[in-house]
Amino acid sequence: MTRPAEGTMEERASGDVPETVRRPRYLEGLYLSYLLATPTHGLLPLVRRLAGGTGVQTGPYLVLPVNAGVHGWIKRYQRADGRTPRQRSVAGWVLVTWQLGTPVLASVPRQMVVLRGRSPLWGYLLNLVVGASLDVLVWWRVRRRRSPRP
Repeated sequence: MTRPAEGTMEERASGDVPETVRRPRYLEGLYLSYLLATPTHGLLPLVRRLAGGTGVQTGPYLVLPVNAGVHGWIKRYQRADGRTPRQRSVAGWVLVTWQLGTPVLASVPRQMVVLRGRSPLWGYLLNLVVGASLDVLVWWRVRRRRSPRP
C-alpha cells in the first residue's frame, strides 16, 4: 500500500498542513482548554492542601469538554462571513476569558470532590492521567486520519 501524500513542497514551506494530517477542531479546543486550565490544575491541589482541605477537586476536569465545545462555537463565529476584525478580536478575548475562568469557578463546589479522606496532592496524579489521555487521544486520531482508508 502506498502512503498518502504529505503535501507538496510548497505546502510544507508555506506552513499549510494537508487536511489528512490536521487535528480535528474539537481536539484543538480540548487541548486549548487543558493548556489554559493548567495553572488552575497545578495550583488547586496545593491551595487545597494549604487551606486544610481534603480530597481531589474534579470540577476543572469536568468542564474541559464544555470548554472544547465553546471553543468550536466561538471559532465558527469568528470565521463567519461579514465579521469585522474587531468582532473577531472580541470573540477571541471572550474565548480566553471563558477558558481561564470556568476551571476556577468549577473548583469551588464541594460536591465535585472525590477521594475525600485523601490528600489533595492526589490531584497531581489526576492531572497526569488527564494530560496523558489527551495525548493518546490526539495521537490515535492523527494516526487514524493518516492511515489509508479502504
